[in-house]
Amino acid sequence: MKYLLGIDLGTSGTKTVLFDEMGKSVASKTIEYPLYQPKNGWAEQDPDDWYNAAVNTVKAVIEESRVNPADIKALSIAGQMHGLVMIDAHGKVLRKAILWCDSRTGEECDEITNAVGKNRLIEINANPALTGFTAPKILWVRKHEKEIYDKCSCILLPKDYVRFKLTGKKAIEISDASGTNLIDIKKREWSLEILNALNIDPSLMPEIIESSAVAGTITKEAAALTGLLEGTIVAGGAGDNAAAAIGTGVCKDGQAFVTLGTSGVVFAHTSKPSIDPLGRVHTFCAAVPNSWTAMSCTLAAGLSLRWMRDEFFSYENKEESDKGNDVYDLMTSKASEIPSGSDGLIYLPYLMGERSPVLDPEARGVFFGLSARHTKSHLTRAVLEGITLSQRHNLEVLHEMGICPSVLTACGGGGRSPFWRQMLADILKCKVDTIESKEGPALGAAILAGVACGMFNSVEEGCAKFVVRGSAKSVPDEVQTKRYDAIFALYSSLYPALRPSFAKLASLRKQLDGESVPKYKSVFSVEFERFGKIISGVDVKKVGELLEKVACPTDSVAYVPSEPILETKELKEDIQNRVFGGLDIEIGYCSGHNRVLNCLEYHRNSELNITGTDAIFMLAPITAIKDGIVDSSSVETFFAPKGTAILFYETSLHYAPCHSDDNEVFRVCVVLPKNTNTAKPKLVKECDESRMLTHNNKWLLAHSDSPEAKMGITSGVVVGTNLKLD
Repeated sequence: MKYLLGIDLGTSGTKTVLFDEMGKSVASKTIEYPLYQPKNGWAEQDPDDWYNAAVNTVKAVIEESRVNPADIKALSIAGQMHGLVMIDAHGKVLRKAILWCDSRTGEECDEITNAVGKNRLIEINANPALTGFTAPKILWVRKHEKEIYDKCSCILLPKDYVRFKLTGKKAIEISDASGTNLIDIKKREWSLEILNALNIDPSLMPEIIESSAVAGTITKEAAALTGLLEGTIVAGGAGDNAAAAIGTGVCKDGQAFVTLGTSGVVFAHTSKPSIDPLGRVHTFCAAVPNSWTAMSCTLAAGLSLRWMRDEFFSYENKEESDKGNDVYDLMTSKASEIPSGSDGLIYLPYLMGERSPVLDPEARGVFFGLSARHTKSHLTRAVLEGITLSQRHNLEVLHEMGICPSVLTACGGGGRSPFWRQMLADILKCKVDTIESKEGPALGAAILAGVACGMFNSVEEGCAKFVVRGSAKSVPDEVQTKRYDAIFALYSSLYPALRPSFAKLASLRKQLDGESVPKYKSVFSVEFERFGKIISGVDVKKVGELLEKVACPTDSVAYVPSEPILETKELKEDIQNRVFGGLDIEIGYCSGHNRVLNCLEYHRNSELNITGTDAIFMLAPITAIKDGIVDSSSVETFFAPKGTAILFYETSLHYAPCHSDDNEVFRVCVVLPKNTNTAKPKLVKECDESRMLTHNNKWLLAHSDSPEAKMGITSGVVVGTNLKLD
């Protein structure tokens, strides 16, 4: 009898499974290891914990099965993706690995996007720069731990490090390399264009190999530790999700699976790259040669349930464990007693930030609708539903890409639980089936090992021989599906509403952790998105030069709605077409010295401001106005550097800009539709709103301390503190 070993290197632990030549599991062993979180949103592990777990689980299954090591023909590893392992010239690990679920690298993602170009990056790599990926982690270490970066001789991914320790050969396998942000997806090779743009030495990146290729053989040292024979073939292996696809038989077009492990994944096979232009889901190279995958990744799927277990069911966990039971069975049993929708409780599974489909490292978990009537069972059901609703959110993106599976194969904990599997069918609105094997990634790794040693002629042949469909199936319940349609509608609206609040929370977390934060928020930040957008392509340098020629008082503010010096033919035509859709415009300026809010104004049109100096804007949403009154507590302050073209939406309130330094002045170009801010029109009939009208297309709300209020020119009122910059 011939045997194959599949090693599943996960975030919670490593599981090794020994399979016979019929694909039957003969023995298995799992060893867990710790996850380190030195700061909020950080996640690290010791690579040698992975290696020791792999060595000891291999040794355990050989001893348990009593199989002759000579009959074990090959092995390969399915591994957690994206983790950064840095080793020196002697193969020594230089720091703990930064994991896939670590969200510290937001700034580095911006650097990658700016260096390569957002569209160009997606064109080459098929994915935007994301905190979970490897490239931003490399840049983070280079920036914050340069002494470690300078010692680095080679960069590896988690499973590739363990394979290196087993074989002595350095290489990165193709499906895993896809998640680095550094390869050309179509060519299936490192992208020198991206590496050069990021100033990463290509020599740090080892050879890329195919998943089913022979990557090396077991060394004498590894043989002594594991019980394997020296020279046993080791295949390239695959990223955990690519291996899970093979282990569930997803290796042809039209096939897809959903897995609910530590992360949650919806995964579809395709014979050609299929790319979401918004980058909400990922396109990677498949473990099948010359094939690709479209997949999503919810960062904290099973992790959310594990958190629930550890924090809410610790007593029950010990009690059930003493009985030989799994506490997860108790948790899902209690959850099943609660009606769908958890009596109005919705959970957002963003414990570690999020990757698909909202792309936000600052997002955090939320229980929405929590009330005194809710119990632990409600919270458990809400967590299960929130995880599954996230998969639907991703599946709908795949539908937009033309990928519409009618049946999904479920694996991971969600696939084994009848209750959760039915929930999947009801929420995802499609049939859900299973496979007999419970080993998913480990089985996929074994199939790849079988191809490498010649047991199978292809991955497809291996899947046909090893993957057996299960009898357990679930079909959507029409009543529950309709209920979940309504629940999903609210679920999917929550993140957009909370996005700016998540950004504020991130700043607060830094303050609470004792980190320095900018004095003012940036117009380039998430928090600014609801107020306006940055316009590219405007000749800001020319505008800055012209602003130097117009009046700029040092002790007051000057505003001119239409200034001939600024209204050059070229500039006016460009802005008119680029920003205002051909609408006739006027170009003026607001310059001088100001450090006080005083008033808020709005127009029935967006307003373009171009900063000739650094400037600070005090802004509020138009929804803050109640009966002609706005409270200054709703005002937020944003910094705009010199040379920024900012379009403030018509729904944004603001007035005179401020200068960032009290000893200086500000110069800002102001562009509005023609005749805005001319004399106040004579209205046939006045109303409450028109009493705030002070000029043509200009409504004003004034604080009682302001000159405008003292002149009594408007009925609009700003209450609260008249904000002043320190």
